[in-house]
Amino acid sequence: MQIRLRNEIQLDGQMEVVDQSYPVEATSKNGHLYLIFINEEMEKTVIKCDTAELVMTRFSNPKSIMRFMPEKESIVALHTPLGLQHFVTDTKHYHLDHTHQRLELHYDLKQLEGDGIFASYQMEIRWG
Repeated sequence: MQIRLRNEIQLDGQMEVVDQSYPVEATSKNGHLYLIFINEEMEKTVIKCDTAELVMTRFSNPKSIMRFMPEKESIVALHTPLGLQHFVTDTKHYHLDHTHQRLELHYDLKQLEGDGIFASYQMEIRWG
């Protein structure tokens, strides 16, 4: 089974498309879907999702955790080249389609202080 993560990123007026695919283990437990894979940096990555939210955990050092909830903002902690930084995800669109093994997620990554948008993302996750 494979997971495909396709992300269109708007940053500083430029568009970048990141398209990645990895072997994945998919399991369901207590109403949540778990997608577990190793990313390009050899970090275990776990996506836990249901119709109400998605939590992506990268077991980097330190661990990076991102949370997305439809029409809500969440504080996230990300490991960056500058160290651990905190941002806010502002999820504009979230749709989980179990039948077609697909999830769509559109969000802005904002700075924790102020209203500045770091980047805007349109992500599609497929598995199967």
